[in-house]
Amino acid sequence: MKRMARRTTKGQIMLIMFLFVVPLLAMLLLYNVYMLRVLNEKITQNNENTIYLYETLLEQDISSAQYYLSNSLANDRSFLRWNYQLNALEVYMCGQDILGKYEDYLNTHKNTIGILFAYSTKYDMLRISYNGDETYKYGQKTSIKKYLYKIITENKVNSGWTVYDIDGNKYVVLILKNGTTYAGAVINFDLAIKPQDKQGNKGMDFLMYASIDGEPLIYQDYIKDNGIEIKQTKKRYYITGSSHDFMIVQRPLSSAGINQLYITHYQGLLNYMDVSQIILLAMSGLITLALPFVYLVLRKTYFIPLNRLITTMESIKEGNMEAKMSENYQIDEFLQVSKTFNEMIEQIKWMRIAAYEKEMETKNTQMQYLQIQIRPHFFLNCLKNFYALAEQKKYQEIQDMILVLSDYLRRMFRNNSVLISVSDEMENVRNYILLQQMTLSNPPSCNIDIDTSLMDFRIPPLSILTFVENSVKHGRQLDRDLIISVRISLIKDETESYVCITILDNGTGFSDEVLEKINGTKGELDRENIGISNVKKRIELIYGDKGTILFSRSNGSCIEIYLPYKDKANEVNG
Repeated sequence: MKRMARRTTKGQIMLIMFLFVVPLLAMLLLYNVYMLRVLNEKITQNNENTIYLYETLLEQDISSAQYYLSNSLANDRSFLRWNYQLNALEVYMCGQDILGKYEDYLNTHKNTIGILFAYSTKYDMLRISYNGDETYKYGQKTSIKKYLYKIITENKVNSGWTVYDIDGNKYVVLILKNGTTYAGAVINFDLAIKPQDKQGNKGMDFLMYASIDGEPLIYQDYIKDNGIEIKQTKKRYYITGSSHDFMIVQRPLSSAGINQLYITHYQGLLNYMDVSQIILLAMSGLITLALPFVYLVLRKTYFIPLNRLITTMESIKEGNMEAKMSENYQIDEFLQVSKTFNEMIEQIKWMRIAAYEKEMETKNTQMQYLQIQIRPHFFLNCLKNFYALAEQKKYQEIQDMILVLSDYLRRMFRNNSVLISVSDEMENVRNYILLQQMTLSNPPSCNIDIDTSLMDFRIPPLSILTFVENSVKHGRQLDRDLIISVRISLIKDETESYVCITILDNGTGFSDEVLEKINGTKGELDRENIGISNVKKRIELIYGDKGTILFSRSNGSCIEIYLPYKDKANEVNG
């Protein structure tokens, strides 16, 4: 079966938000972009229509002036006479006649033509007529006259309408030639009819003209002050200005070799939107701005409480049963989960305590059973000794032995606890050795060396006596006395401390077969070694893997018992 992919609750919530909110935002964003484009296209179309309207008027003026000049060069008597031999007075009169006709034309055609001029190379005569006395300043008139005379005499005349730079000012000029005579016109865009003439304020929307390479022909100072860049582009519109607050729609005027530009003061998208469009735009903005706030709310109300729950459960998993979940939540479900979980942990703690107490009760029962298994073996030996003494009629020794045995039995029956002190265990050992010395012909001796600080250390009952009794039973030899040594010391390292109990004798020692059995098993020995088996089982029950018994042979038997100095069973020690 295919395993399902696992996700966190946080990831799932974020995924749901992503699947629903992101498409909504994308849709609103696309709609706003589309709406912006449509509005800009609408503005562009309106401005192009305005350009086209005034383009028609401008082209009429240009075409009219061009036709008039062409016709004059070809048909006017004064222009034609300039090509023939005339006296000075006739040359002068022809020039005056041309000026009079120019003035009549300019008076009847109040259009964009600012200057009409005529020049005869044969007689070096230049005549200029201005469209109004205040159209050009004196300095401009002088500069224009000198420049026109220069380009004509130096034969630098371009065909068609051409933009010339005269003392830093741009002029659109047309120069026509017929024989030795020239006729021309200069456009004055200030005289052209423009929509801003009605508004009286070119600071809003206005029509202007520029050369093909982007040099403004009028309003140069305004263009420069507002950082308006006139681009050579095929786009229908573009945004420019130092504050990106101008929209430019431009259209070429081929007949004059210039560009027409309608510049709109771009007041922003909202200025061109209706109420419904503004509401949709505001909704998309609010949704976008609300996303971080929504995340913070989710984080506070869901993500942080979930992380706290997970952290608490991980702490409990690591064994910290005192950890509890916070019950300070605003969400009822989290509060209910926390209360239920805390109650469940309390129940688990009580169940663990009950189970531990049950386990300890079971262990105590097992150890009492094991201790009872050891005692009959010793009692039978005592009875055999009594029988032998009675057979030899050693009544005084029997009486002394009964007193010692009585004291021994009194201690044994009194100590039914799981652990007894080292001093009580050693007193039992001394009584046992004394009993043996009273009954055996070659009695054993016992040397005791104990760290006085360990006299109150608690150990399992019979854990030393069992091995002393085992030495007496199996270690005696006919040719020498049995000597038993008991040493108890404290061993410390960097991390833990252990109590080392060593029982040595100079007897026959363990055989290889017995050593293999008692060192290689956890207490499952035959009945002959039931005492050793019981001691091992009891140490295992009490100390677990922290308690160790080692058996070896070194000029006799050697038993080493290592018990932890501090553990739950011996919290009173140290």
